[in-house]
Amino acid sequence: MIIVSALRSIAIPFVLLMAVVTATPLAAPVLAAGPNVVKGMVDAGEIMPFEPIRNRIVSQTQGDYVGAEFDATTRRYRFRFLVGGNVVNVDVDARTGQRLAARQSF
Repeated sequence: MIIVSALRSIAIPFVLLMAVVTATPLAAPVLAAGPNVVKGMVDAGEIMPFEPIRNRIVSQTQGDYVGAEFDATTRRYRFRFLVGGNVVNVDVDARTGQRLAARQSF
């Protein structure tokens, strides 16, 4: 009887917590989007195509181009360059193509 009472005191709060957690939608940020997401946004006119922005940023930035990723939440491309042994991130607004920031990654 004592064991059943102890289990109930643990199980009921746990079940209630799980009900709240599973009923609440999670607002997880999209840190990097796949090519289908990017293509859909380009086709819808929400953002500019990647290639023209990449070509311009690579030609304007010193160092070796390492790669890029797209953040669907902020609508930004982040380009990475290797400059003197350090990684430099260049953030670009995907809607306008405007260069927003360049900073060394640590």
